[in-house]
Amino acid sequence: MSNIKKIIIPILYLVSILSVVITKQLSGYENFLEEMTIENGFFETVSVLLLAVIFFYGLSSIRNRENLNRLALFFIVSFSFLAFLAGMEEISWGQQIFHFQSSEYFLEKNLQQETNLHNLIDGNIFSSIIYTTIYIFFVFIPLFYKLFSHHLERFRVLRYFDINPHTILVTLFASVFQLYFYKDVGVVVDMISHILALLLFGYFIWRRDRSFWLQIHYWFIVIATLISMWCFEIYRFCNMQYEIRESIVVLSALLIFVELVQKEKSKIIN
Repeated sequence: MSNIKKIIIPILYLVSILSVVITKQLSGYENFLEEMTIENGFFETVSVLLLAVIFFYGLSSIRNRENLNRLALFFIVSFSFLAFLAGMEEISWGQQIFHFQSSEYFLEKNLQQETNLHNLIDGNIFSSIIYTTIYIFFVFIPLFYKLFSHHLERFRVLRYFDINPHTILVTLFASVFQLYFYKDVGVVVDMISHILALLLFGYFIWRRDRSFWLQIHYWFIVIATLISMWCFEIYRFCNMQYEIRESIVVLSALLIFVELVQKEKSKIIN
């Protein structure tokens, strides 16, 4: 876990920002971001590997289930299954590796003519559902719980949203990459949600946690947002930024999963 925080997060942050800046600024590298975000490219490979880590970490936790209650066990099994499902969808259930032909149904119905389910849904609708869920459960509920926990103590289920502030910022880093100022309702709502989340997190730092490294992390996300806004013309509505966002979101999910499992084990042992 410490290696993820000290090595993988900085590397993924740096590669993401540099991919955008290089594409925007360097002559001859106008397609660099597109190459990084193509099918089976860098960011999609990162997503699949991190989903595999979530799945195998879940399996490992289940094997040591003597320290877990039924609710925690259900959560781990469900989260691991979702990671397995998402990972298999990413590689089109092996099609990206073994290159087998899609059936007639998927050739006709699938947006990319691949053997997966998520591309049967309109991309705009699917993305809106995913990112609305992420903002609500990974950002806004955890922040409101941290800010107003003394008013929300009677809602015991909310304690599961007591997420490490750095992890919330990892989630916010994912939403840095988007088509700012594009005339589309989904994009506008996404942009407003991201800005509001940054403002709310700034308020949280001011009221609750002014630790040095958290402030550094927060201002890095703010600066990354400004850089992404400056470079927004390089994005395309159909892909690019979504592959970056997906890899960062999966990283955030891994951090949340490990944190919650460790809390449950520690609580039961104590």
